[in-house]
This record gives sequence, structure tokens and C-alpha cells, in this order.
Amino acid sequence: MNKNFVLVFILITTLSAFAQTGKITITDNAGANDLVNRHIYFNKEHSELPGWRIQVLSTNSLMDAKDEKSGFLSQYEDLDADIVFEAPNYKLRIGNYHNRFDANRDLQLLIVHYPNAFICKDMIKINDN
Repeated sequence: MNKNFVLVFILITTLSAFAQTGKITITDNAGANDLVNRHIYFNKEHSELPGWRIQVLSTNSLMDAKDEKSGFLSQYEDLDADIVFEAPNYKLRIGNYHNRFDANRDLQLLIVHYPNAFICKDMIKINDN
């Protein structure tokens, strides 16, 4: 009798475990969709955020900076390069890194050709992906 009771108990609990079906309705009372849309709009309006870049050149000649940029891009096609003017110098800065670790990885590659290169904080471009 005791065995039959245990068997019936296990059968009932197993069946009730599979009987839990239903419909889940999520109501967005907190405004999560509104926040996501505002975040998307903000990112479209502000195309930059704080990050890290590698500075390879600082010169007071715009022509020298442009020449160095074209030489750099022909050698390193997969990296982004921009000329930034901070009075009185034009600076050639490379990459758009969200963290210093990624910038340091590329710095190790660039240091061979640019021994004075260093990592600096800068505003970086947001990817369109």
C-alpha cells in the first residue's frame, strides 16, 4: 500500500509540473521603450564619446601632419587616423578605442615605426554598426 501511495504521489506531482502553461503579458509601466528610443536619438545627435586614441605625431605644420597621415593610412589600412588641432599643434591620432587595453595592443604594433607614440584620452567616434 505504501508503495502505491508513493507511486501515485510521484505521478501526480509529475503531471502537475507539466500542466504549468499559460500566457505571460509584460506591461511597460516603467517606460523602458521610451528610454531606449531616447538613447538611440542621443547617440545619433552625439557621434562621439570619451575613449582612448594613440598619438603618433605632434607638429606645428598642417602639411607635415597630412603627409604623415597619408603615409600612415597606406601602411595601416585597417586603422582610423585623424588630425586634431590643439593650438599650436596638429596631432595625428590613431584608432577609436573604448578601453586602454585595446589601445595598448595596437600601440605595441605601432611603436616599431613610431617610437614616440603614446596612448591619450580623447573623444572617439561611435561606430554606425
